[in-house]
Amino acid sequence: MSHANADALRLGWEPPPRPRWVSDLIAAGESLGATRLHPLDPAALVTAASDATGLDDFGGTTWRDGFERLCASLHDEARLHSVGAALTRLELLRTLTNRLRIVGAEREPPPGTATTIAEPWFVTGTARSGTSILHELLALDPAHRAPRAWEVMDSVPAPRIGSDGHVDERRRVTRADHEVRLWDAIAPEYLTMHENGAELPQECIFITAHEFMSDHWSGVHDVPGYNRWLVRAGQRPAYQWHRRHLAFLGSGAVAAPPPTQESPPRWVLKAPSHLGALSSLFAVYPDAWVIQTHRDPRRTIPSTISLMATLRWMRSDHVDVARLSETMAHGFALQLARVTAQRNDGSIPGERFVDVRYADLMRDPVGTIRTVYERTGQTFRDDVASAIDEYLARRPRGRHGEHRYALADLGLDGDELRESYAGYCDAYDVPDEE
Repeated sequence: MSHANADALRLGWEPPPRPRWVSDLIAAGESLGATRLHPLDPAALVTAASDATGLDDFGGTTWRDGFERLCASLHDEARLHSVGAALTRLELLRTLTNRLRIVGAEREPPPGTATTIAEPWFVTGTARSGTSILHELLALDPAHRAPRAWEVMDSVPAPRIGSDGHVDERRRVTRADHEVRLWDAIAPEYLTMHENGAELPQECIFITAHEFMSDHWSGVHDVPGYNRWLVRAGQRPAYQWHRRHLAFLGSGAVAAPPPTQESPPRWVLKAPSHLGALSSLFAVYPDAWVIQTHRDPRRTIPSTISLMATLRWMRSDHVDVARLSETMAHGFALQLARVTAQRNDGSIPGERFVDVRYADLMRDPVGTIRTVYERTGQTFRDDVASAIDEYLARRPRGRHGEHRYALADLGLDGDELRESYAGYCDAYDVPDEE
C-alpha cells in the first residue's frame, strides 16, 4: 500500500483495490498535477459551458456563490488525483450545460402541460436505511413519476413519457448510462454498496446539484470549506430549483394518466439529505408528504461511512476515515434528534410524515407500502402489489455481492452507537439488528 493511503488506513479501513487502468492513469498524471490536467477554474468552466451550448442565461444568480465556493474547495482541499479531477470536471460541466439548456428551453414550452406538482412524496431517512429500495418500489406504480438518472442529467428536450422508440431519448439514456456506470468501473466494489443505472430512479441531490447546494458535491469530495458553507446556507434556493427542474421534466409528459387517475402522475422523490432541510422543503412544497425510514444505527452509520470513504477513494488518494466516522456518527444523531423535535413542536408539519421501519419493509414490503398509501389517503391497487413482488424477485438482495465493513476498522463501537441513538430508537421503536 502506497504512502498516499496513510489517511485511509489510520483506523484499519482498507480502500477497495483499484483496476490497473485506474492506477496507471493516476500515476501518469501525478507529475503534472491533477488540476493542471483537468482545470477546475470557475470562470473557465462557465465559459466552456456557454461555448458548448451557445447559451449564457443560467436562470438567475443564486447558484453562483455555491459554485465558486465549491470550485475553491476542490482546488484547495480535495486533493484530487487525475482520474478524480477528470470525473469532477465532467460532472461540473455537464451540470452547468444542463442548467443552461433547461433555462433556454423554458422559453419555448414543450407540447405537454403536465407541470402540476401536487402532494409529492419525499422519501428520506439516514443513508443505508432503505430509502433507495423504497423509492424504487414506490416508482413502480403507474400513477407515480420518479425522476430517472438519465433525464436528470440530460434533461433537454423534456422527456416524452410514453413515446416508445424515441431515438434521441435512447441516445441520451445510453450516454448517461456510460457515465453513471463509470463509478463501478473505477471502484468495482462500489456495486456491492449501491447500484447506479441511467433508468433507475435518481436522488434529488443530483437535481439540487444544479443549484450547487447539494450533498452530492460534499459527499464525493473532501471539501470541508464548501461543506461548512452548505450547512449554514438556507436551502430554499435549492428547492426552488428542484421544483423548477421537476416542472420542466413534467412538461414533456405526453402519456395520458392511468384510467384510475384524473390528475398528472404524483412525483415520488428521494434523498437522505432532505432530513437536514425539511423547513426549506415544506416552504417550497407545503403539501408534500415525507416518508421517513428508520433503521438500527449500528447498521446505517458504519455502512454509510464505508460507502462515503469508497466514493472519495474514487477521486482522491487521501481519505480521512477518522474524520468521516466522527462527523457522521455525531452529526446524524444531532440531525435525527432535531427532526424529531421539529415534528413534535410543530415547526414542520408532523402530520405530513409517514414512518417506515426498515425491518418491516424487508419482512413485508407489500404490506408496509400499503400502509404508506393508507396513511396518505391513496388507494393501493392489486397491480401495484404484483409489480412489487415481481421487481423484488428479479432483484434479490446481495445480487452484486456483500458490502463488507467492520465497526472497529471505522473507529466505532456498537454499544456506544446504540446508546448515542437511544432516544431516536425509542421514539420510532427501531428494532435491534445485532
